[in-house]
Amino acid sequence: MASRAGKLALRWLLGAVVVSQVAVGPVQAQDIEPGPPGNGVVVTDSGLVLPVREVQDGGFRVTTTCWREGFVSSGTYMGGVDVVLDPGHGGSDYGAIGSNGLSEKDLNLAVAQMAATELRAHGYSVLLTRTTDVRMPVVVRSEIARAVDPYVFVSIHHNGGAVRRSSSPGTETYHQDSNPGSARLAGILYERLRGALSQYDITWRVTDLRGANAVVRRRDGKDLYGILQYTPGLTSVITEAAYLSNPAEARLLADPDAQETEALAIAHGIIQYLTTDSPGSGYNGTIVTSRRLRGGSPSGCVDPPLGTESPSEGAPRHKDAAPGEELSTVEALASHGVLRNTDCGPALFCPDGPVQRWVMAVWLVRTLEPDEPEPIEASRFVDVDPSKWWAPYVDRLAALGITQGCATSPARFCPHGYVRRDQMATFAVRAFQLRGGPGPDYIDTVGNPHTVNIKAATTAGVVDECATDPPRYCPHLPASRAEAAALLHRAANAPATKPQPPSADKKAT
Repeated sequence: MASRAGKLALRWLLGAVVVSQVAVGPVQAQDIEPGPPGNGVVVTDSGLVLPVREVQDGGFRVTTTCWREGFVSSGTYMGGVDVVLDPGHGGSDYGAIGSNGLSEKDLNLAVAQMAATELRAHGYSVLLTRTTDVRMPVVVRSEIARAVDPYVFVSIHHNGGAVRRSSSPGTETYHQDSNPGSARLAGILYERLRGALSQYDITWRVTDLRGANAVVRRRDGKDLYGILQYTPGLTSVITEAAYLSNPAEARLLADPDAQETEALAIAHGIIQYLTTDSPGSGYNGTIVTSRRLRGGSPSGCVDPPLGTESPSEGAPRHKDAAPGEELSTVEALASHGVLRNTDCGPALFCPDGPVQRWVMAVWLVRTLEPDEPEPIEASRFVDVDPSKWWAPYVDRLAALGITQGCATSPARFCPHGYVRRDQMATFAVRAFQLRGGPGPDYIDTVGNPHTVNIKAATTAGVVDECATDPPRYCPHLPASRAEAAALLHRAANAPATKPQPPSADKKAT
């Protein structure tokens, strides 16, 4: 992986990968056997991300940042997310250090935070393995990822050691050897990162490992890197966007605009992976090595204080909701469990972000029914994985006649698609038995198949127009999470709140 103060240098030599790294202690990371994945994570008030081993009265029994057992009584619990981003290194583990003093640990965190912001703006929930400058062994990082079962897990790094000059970036990505999804994501991220960085006219450094690679150990065929080895069943990738050991690249990477360019490439690559069948490119195949890695272990790691103070009474759960009606609406839904496991980040609601279709399904079913739906073995929609915790909500929404999906032959739900404002009105009418009325005549809903439902929903006061002069509804814009929350809160407090039988209207929604 990327160098650590002289750190890990990957180079091609006699057909094998040679890895050099300063030993940090007698325990070797590659010999660690991670424990069970746990049950979600808790993010403490000081920003520590801790895998939950057990939810207990008064708090959480957790894995500490140094792979010990601890207990915390306050923090934000997250049971599942779409994406986990891992800013490599931290604390006493600096990673590579540029000639300008830029440390890899700080750079990795800055890029991860920017990528998380972009992903959240697109409606995805994101968790960072660390939000502060804290040392965290690889085994804990992987345990965090397994505990929240994301679609993708990306460990962000910057490389060191290359000396060969090039006119284009020496971007490298690493994927799990036996996971086709991991390989595809690595190829997409390689394309995105190399393409984004190629706009900068500097002299780059490269090795023959430029591209998307799998590296396995000769002795047992396992992935060499713990991040990839310890996350079986997850789509995990390591990115090495550029060589921090190259002074020209270090100067570039110190520029916040260049950091944002890299972050956007990672975020948009993840979105491309989740929403398309793009195959990626730059594949170098599988490399077999006899070398051993000894970095990233818990040896010598010192835990920071975990924080055990009780949470303040009456403190809002979501720090990004605007004071007033928006905050009271979000907090009311949260207090009734409607938003559980759908926050976009620790204590974050992302009110302006678009609401994804699977999230809307969860919120609607929880608002309408007191009990959680039963697990399903198979879904009626070909694009819904029945093993995902939210899959039963999607099927229940269909059983209630509130959705027919986004397409037929075969039936698809498009879970990661956005709920449009016209579709939001139809969901509301079907779910809460809203009746038609005269309603306003919007100039932009003429001919829209959801027009009748838009009138019914606006007449009932559960959705709002987007402009008044002249009246407009903006039917094709994505509904924001705040708009969806307001709809649920208003409709749930209206006289009729029982789910409606399947509508004669057979439009896919």
